[in-house]
Amino acid sequence: MEHLKCVLLENANAFIKNKKAVLGLPMRLTVSLIIGVIALATILAYILNPCLFPSKMTISVHPMVNVVPAGQESNTFDIDIYVNETDGHSIKGAIVVIKGLGGLVSNSTNGKGKTTIQITVELETGSNEGYLDVSVKSPCHEVFSQQDMIKIVRES
Repeated sequence: MEHLKCVLLENANAFIKNKKAVLGLPMRLTVSLIIGVIALATILAYILNPCLFPSKMTISVHPMVNVVPAGQESNTFDIDIYVNETDGHSIKGAIVVIKGLGGLVSNSTNGKGKTTIQITVELETGSNEGYLDVSVKSPCHEVFSQQDMIKIVRES
């Protein structure tokens, strides 16, 4: 037993006297910490945004020009929006937002990539036209945003 204590004491003294081992330990811990942080950041980035290369969408609007009857300041329109991938496949669950002229409405697309949005717009007195902005968001796709995409005109 006494011999084991001597061996352990000699090993401990040798470790303390070996300055390279003592100085290298903090460096090894620092490198391990940096590698761990990089790995954690990579995992979190993938969890929060699982698509590294989002694809584009094509958006179709019908009708693109809507007419407010003469003598009216406001009117309600049904606007059909179609959201597809560039290869033609429809995108289900895309969030479509139409805003402008006092209105703001959103809806999600069905299994065929279509949504119908009913929006009430108000043209200012003395103004014969106005525009609505359209934006579309869907997971793993680039955000689509187009100002002045839908035109509203007053009948003369």
